[in-house]
Amino acid sequence: MRKNQKGFSLIELLIVVAIIGIIAAIAIPSLIRARAAANESSAIGTLRAFGSSEATYLSRNNNHPGNLKHLADFNYLDEAFKSSNLRNSYRFIDTGNTSDARSWGFSATPDGASFVSGDRSFTISFDYVIRYSDGTTAPDVTQGTVLGGS
Repeated sequence: MRKNQKGFSLIELLIVVAIIGIIAAIAIPSLIRARAAANESSAIGTLRAFGSSEATYLSRNNNHPGNLKHLADFNYLDEAFKSSNLRNSYRFIDTGNTSDARSWGFSATPDGASFVSGDRSFTISFDYVIRYSDGTTAPDVTQGTVLGGS
């Protein structure tokens, strides 16, 4: 006579663990790529906000461009930019703003210290066009591939 079995056998548990491992091996790279794409979208959106805030700042300050600190101090940007220029695995910097309204620009580059960033760097310049380059170096304000361009 056979005794009623309580619990699972070792083989059954190993099969379940193997199935979970296979699913994780398939899903995790996709999740990482989706997170990087989300970070890139966030960086593009932030650069668009920089362009809008810079346009407003220029119109109110005799065409003298501001930098990230000015824009944050005068509440054109989120207050969080007063203390840090890192957002969603991207580092934002102003690209040599001078007193000339035709020379300002902002760039976003993947932060090397973060776990998931993106595959591209972005720049927005005085012409309000966002350009990108593959890698961790932001494109020049007049070079690079135009985002959404053909």
